[in-house]
Amino acid sequence: MVDDRRRQTRRPTTGGTAASSNRRLRPQAEKKLAAKATRTKAATRKKVHKPVRRVPLGNSPRRLRVVLVAMAIALSLCGGRLLQLQGFDSAAYAADGDQFTAKLPLLPTRGDLVDRNGQVLATTQPAVAVTADPTLTRNTTKDPERAAKFAAVILKHLELDRATLLERLNKPDTRFVYLAKKVPATTYLALAAELTELKLYGVFRESDPIRVYPGQNVAAGVVGFVNGEGEGVAGLERSLNGKLAGVEGQETFEMAPNGSRIPLGESKINPAVDGIDYQLTLDTELQWMVERRLEEQVRKAGGETGTAITINIKTGEVLAMANYPGYDASKPGSADPDNLSNRAVSSAYEPGSVQKLLTAAALIDAGVANPDTKLTIPELLESGDGTVKDAFSHGEIDLLMRGVIAKSSNIGTIMLARQLETSRLRAYLASFGLGAKTGIGLPGESSGHLPPADMKDYTRDQIAFGQGLSVTAIQEAAAIAALLNDGVYNQPSVIKSATDQDGKPVDLPKQEPRRVVSSSTSDQIRDLMQAVVDHGSDWLALDEYASGGKTGTAQRYDPDCSCYRGYTVSYVSAAPINDPELLTYVVVDNPTNSDTGTTGAAPAAVDIMQLALPRYGVPPSTERPKKEKIKW
Repeated sequence: MVDDRRRQTRRPTTGGTAASSNRRLRPQAEKKLAAKATRTKAATRKKVHKPVRRVPLGNSPRRLRVVLVAMAIALSLCGGRLLQLQGFDSAAYAADGDQFTAKLPLLPTRGDLVDRNGQVLATTQPAVAVTADPTLTRNTTKDPERAAKFAAVILKHLELDRATLLERLNKPDTRFVYLAKKVPATTYLALAAELTELKLYGVFRESDPIRVYPGQNVAAGVVGFVNGEGEGVAGLERSLNGKLAGVEGQETFEMAPNGSRIPLGESKINPAVDGIDYQLTLDTELQWMVERRLEEQVRKAGGETGTAITINIKTGEVLAMANYPGYDASKPGSADPDNLSNRAVSSAYEPGSVQKLLTAAALIDAGVANPDTKLTIPELLESGDGTVKDAFSHGEIDLLMRGVIAKSSNIGTIMLARQLETSRLRAYLASFGLGAKTGIGLPGESSGHLPPADMKDYTRDQIAFGQGLSVTAIQEAAAIAALLNDGVYNQPSVIKSATDQDGKPVDLPKQEPRRVVSSSTSDQIRDLMQAVVDHGSDWLALDEYASGGKTGTAQRYDPDCSCYRGYTVSYVSAAPINDPELLTYVVVDNPTNSDTGTTGAAPAAVDIMQLALPRYGVPPSTERPKKEKIKW
């Protein structure tokens, strides 16, 4: 039976019909069946008989050492590269980096100068200097007309020479050239917008503000002016330059190779600190009137130059400081260089008889004399190798000290001065501020000249009546103001206050007031000055105010010949004399139509006082002394 079963399951190996079990298969089909049988056997053998291969785990310490060595090699490579960049090649790489980093200075706004009422005397308007980077604007092989494209746009907005502009745009071996300076900011913005629209990059700007002087000639000697670089070279613009200028800042930003700014690039701003604003003691309107009246007086007297100062006696504040001839602060280049200085502080001269007030104050305060001291005045007085005479003719006359000052007697003043030790007289004059700068804060201030304590007797005689020494107008005005201010000296000033960029007050250095003579001496000086006005011509008096004054006429030292030639005339006026508030001092140099302070300077001083006193609300005097009651 076994054999029969095997026979029944065995596939036929010979061909035949499908119905016949003994029929054999065709050769091609037989091959397919054989191949299938072979694959089946192979799959069965693999599944059943192939063993699983297991990989043993590595040695952990060895594997850790391999990883650490690899990391050490990587760190060494990084460290070496870092050393190359920061150590050996740092300068080169930094230079390459700077080529794509722009540094733009941020200029501070220069501080303003305004008068005591807020009227602007000097201010700054925004403007720029237009610059270019020739590496971005010059012609190239790819674009031989590149500079011309820039020039076509620039010339629409700026009045420049085309040939010069093209030369600058094509300048080799540089990355910076100036195209124009002091260009209004609005003009540059229009220029930059058009260049950007045309995708022309390479023109930039620097802050280059314009300094403006609305008053032009008014107070130019005090205010001064700046040069093309924005640096003060005269007046307060010079002496306050560091404070007015402020502190420059800087903007740093990344720039693309074509010169355009990278919008999201790194940038840093160190802001500028604006300059300090100063309010002056000057009154612009009064200053203008003083300047016009001074000019008129100098022309009428036929003088070369003139100076006028109006000062607040109680504070030392200068309300007006005029010079003639002057100049336009906005056009200093067109002025005569000799007129660019402030003569009120820089020009030293021999003051003449105005100086007798200072001599009298020293004598009175020292107890040597008083307004009622009696003197017998000779016609002539010997001094050194010569003789001294008075400007008015007389024989031997008797005068009180009051009459000596009123009539301006040189001889009488010398006789009084000889009663005081020379060194002590000199000490008084020094305490009044002579021989030293006042510290008013204006550049070019002169110290004048005060002879030493061991001066010769004839020199002492000369300085007693205003020769042999030299002063500046501000020195003399401040000294006389002190004698009238109850004997207290206030340092003269032209600066009232200052504020920083945040509007906070800035402390100003100032000398403390100091007493130079007693209150009693001050009263007696007012007595002497009032006697001058009441004794003199009617035009020395003020219409509504009791006033005091003193004329001055001095021989003028001429440096061209090293000799005395011509005169310097002056007049000081103060009112109201019972409680003085304002003082005006006028000096005219080398007049040809007048040789006295009475006609050469006094008319201007009187007119200025009559303008200034009511302007500052000083009430008129209620009564005036009668001449016949004054003892000479």
